[in-house]
Amino acid sequence: MLFSLRSSTPIIFAALAAMTSQGQAQTADETARFGQLERVFQTATIVGVPEIADCTLSGGSTAKCFKITVVAAPSDHVTGPFCPRTIADTAQDGGTWFVDGEVRDVDGDFIARLAEVYDDDAWQMHDPETGDVYRRAGEIGCLVAGDPTNETGQPDNICVECELGYVGKTVTQTYFIPLIPVIAAGTGDRIGPNSGIGLAFNGVKFDAPAPLDLILGGHTLGPFDDCTGHINPHTGYHYHGVTEGCGARVAAAIEGHAAMIGVAMDGFDIYDRLNSGGAEPDGLDACRGHEIEGLGYHYHANRTAENQVIGCFTAETGCSTDDPDAPCDASAPQRRPRP
Repeated sequence: MLFSLRSSTPIIFAALAAMTSQGQAQTADETARFGQLERVFQTATIVGVPEIADCTLSGGSTAKCFKITVVAAPSDHVTGPFCPRTIADTAQDGGTWFVDGEVRDVDGDFIARLAEVYDDDAWQMHDPETGDVYRRAGEIGCLVAGDPTNETGQPDNICVECELGYVGKTVTQTYFIPLIPVIAAGTGDRIGPNSGIGLAFNGVKFDAPAPLDLILGGHTLGPFDDCTGHINPHTGYHYHGVTEGCGARVAAAIEGHAAMIGVAMDGFDIYDRLNSGGAEPDGLDACRGHEIEGLGYHYHANRTAENQVIGCFTAETGCSTDDPDAPCDASAPQRRPRP
């Protein structure tokens, strides 16, 4: 039967939304939430078509999840720079780093003063004669960025950067996000290293806190760019903080409220830290969430330099995996991923 793609597309998507990947119907609330998520993630580079899939959440609950596979790279801004080349380089030539609860520019002067910054004379990340920064980039940079404990015999005092062009493949991530959150037992699930924190609307993972002690322990830096993101060959490009001007925003349903920036792995929405008046909302819980009329329960992002986008999860979490064909069982024991 012939048909017009333009006129029938809404019908096709409505039919898809009415079925799970296993062909089982779901509730009207789940169908509506699926449609909402499908719309807000249109700016991401999506692989295939989002679908509703059965999933087992971190607490063992079975649920319907929003399943989406995306290219692990931002769809709306460039990545880098990360490491400066010389100690004369300015902030425009390097990225950022977290030091004592503040975001610091990784410019040439920062590299030159690392011994002072960390009160440790073992830091010496540049050639004192030429001013060149000791840097690992390209393929070896991606290898070290993916595993700071690698066995390649790299020396201490190196600035490590991985660029998407050197990863050697297109990195994708598949997310299973519960359509209807299932409140976790206790006061909130901790943020573990496997699933990450959530997914930004441009397809970038809000990742678990960067392992700063592990990185700094080898007198190494793995700078973020100005959007607080960097790259490794396993996760691709990912954020360790929320930075103003980076990533897509969706206006909140309440005027003056902070904009929505993504969805947490437990299914609750994540909003910017500050509202239109520049204020952080009162009454946030330990997970940085609260409930207000018109928006329900949701999270607000943390200060960028806190290295943790939200404090914990209020509900059971779904899955994030680099295998698009794998099922989601977030309750199963998982091997700790490489940093």
